[in-house]
Amino acid sequence: MARPHTQGEAADSAGGGPVQAPSPREIRRRQRIKLSREQILDTAEQLFSERGYHATGLKEVADRCEFSVGSIYQFFGSKDTLYEEVLMRRGRGMREEMARIAGGEAPADQQLLAMAKLQIEHFRTYPAWGRLTTRVLTLGVRPATDLPAAFLSAWKEAIDLEAGLIAHGQRDGLLHSGDPRALARLFSSLVTAFHAMDEQVSDDPEDFSADEFLTLIAQTFIVGMTSERRRRGGTGLHGRRADHVAAAQPASAAQRDRQSAAHRPARGDR
Repeated sequence: MARPHTQGEAADSAGGGPVQAPSPREIRRRQRIKLSREQILDTAEQLFSERGYHATGLKEVADRCEFSVGSIYQFFGSKDTLYEEVLMRRGRGMREEMARIAGGEAPADQQLLAMAKLQIEHFRTYPAWGRLTTRVLTLGVRPATDLPAAFLSAWKEAIDLEAGLIAHGQRDGLLHSGDPRALARLFSSLVTAFHAMDEQVSDDPEDFSADEFLTLIAQTFIVGMTSERRRRGGTGLHGRRADHVAAAQPASAAQRDRQSAAHRPARGDR
């Protein structure tokens, strides 16, 4: 049996020799690369949100974040790759939290409300990404096929997760009957429609609060959701229903990103 590698030593899969731990200088170099990459993504996110994909050029991104166009190509290879990463970056943590909610112990009706709350909070935490994502998720239909394949796959994954939750709730008599996938797409479209009018996300808001929207979701999907039950259950954004899921978990992904942003040095016009 081969001896375990000592600290600072690892097997080199290519040559079989030891691999030394990175030097402090190399660690600092990697940190600078990561910070530069995140700065480019932040800037591109804002510009894509303001102008859309076709009206945003890499030179505009480069000028605003004070990098060369060549540097952007070094990080991302193409405008399409940059756009895909902008769309995907904020959604990863949210999908992880959705999976945690679906795998939790709460009843399915509470889980469905918790998923709606999670998405509202997440889009409010990243409003530029929220506006961009809302625009590309056309209401009531599948996203356009010219969107990045990874984004389309993630959208389908979220619909599958919601459909599974709805099917489980139907078996327990908690959620209304109907094709689970069709209802999942309806749920997703309603949430997207709220993002499009949410005063904390949208550039064209309406006078319709998150609590009103969550009550609408409860009325639409939950069996026996009477006015009295809604009052006692607290379906609002900060209500008692599923607080152990919807209040604690959604914040975790957002908090992690905010903590990372807090240590990111400002450079140029963000």
